[in-house]
Amino acid sequence: MAPVAAKPATTTKLTGLTNHNTTALSGITGWTVTKTTAVYNGTPTAAHTSVQTHMDQVRATEGGRAHGYTSLIAVRNKLKELSTGGSHPAVSVTIKRAKKATVPKTRTGSPTARLTRKRQDQYTTAELVLALETSWAAIRANHKEVPAVVIIVGSGTATKHAKYGHFAPVRWQHGEQRLAEVLISGEGLKRPVEEVFTTLLHEAAHALADVRDIKDTSRQGRWHNQKFAELASELGLDATKDPRIGWSPCTLRKETATTYKSVLTDLKKALIAYRHPEMTGGQAKKTNNNAVACACQCPRRIRVAKAVLAEGEITCGVCDSTFEPDE
Repeated sequence: MAPVAAKPATTTKLTGLTNHNTTALSGITGWTVTKTTAVYNGTPTAAHTSVQTHMDQVRATEGGRAHGYTSLIAVRNKLKELSTGGSHPAVSVTIKRAKKATVPKTRTGSPTARLTRKRQDQYTTAELVLALETSWAAIRANHKEVPAVVIIVGSGTATKHAKYGHFAPVRWQHGEQRLAEVLISGEGLKRPVEEVFTTLLHEAAHALADVRDIKDTSRQGRWHNQKFAELASELGLDATKDPRIGWSPCTLRKETATTYKSVLTDLKKALIAYRHPEMTGGQAKKTNNNAVACACQCPRRIRVAKAVLAEGEITCGVCDSTFEPDE
């Protein structure tokens, strides 16, 4: 705990005094006098007390006719009026109070309060992830079958095929519960908020397919079939067919944007940074023409001889998806 700042000091300055007044005050502890002024290191009340105490000592030892005693009476009476809030026409007083020592404040409050854009010194993804999780909760509120997931933000260009997001079933363990994962790529955060939200709905369509046990993709999840297009339409997206990846490209319908208007507004506030793509380079890896690189939706990777792969499907025991050729 920080130390409590000391009570500020106060000085009392009397001006307009006579030579007799300043001479009488010069022998009293705490007073600093010049020709017509006197300064006491304390409040007017303390100054009055110091003069009265000195007068009592003089009267006890020298009597009421001692030299300078009448001058002390005059000063005492002036201070008495000042200490009680009054004033004296022959004396002006200046009370100077020292500034309080400032104690540096330590930020307090909940982690949420500390991690806002206005109060933090550096960027973090806390607000972004919160906005994405809130968006997912809004999707689940409108589509009850969409499951709870763990949302992460990461690279979308770390693999051969760049992506804006992915859905991976049973990727996380929470107590006795297995949870799916939804990744939103940092590179894709540069896009307009409507497109980022479209990615969330796209992954929600995959989540629905997983819950309903519908095979909506093939070729390691890259080819999106007609069943995916139907699920995307159910969530408020319009899917179009691409010759390379099927019905993967989606756009947000106007009525869907209206439904999630407040969600889009909050998500847009969190899109204040984005990730640069991975830097790739160097010598390309040599490939073995006698084997084929395959991956499942986990994705785990294996290399299989073409003849073995031609004999039939190879299923992953973790995600129950088929190992598909990477090419």
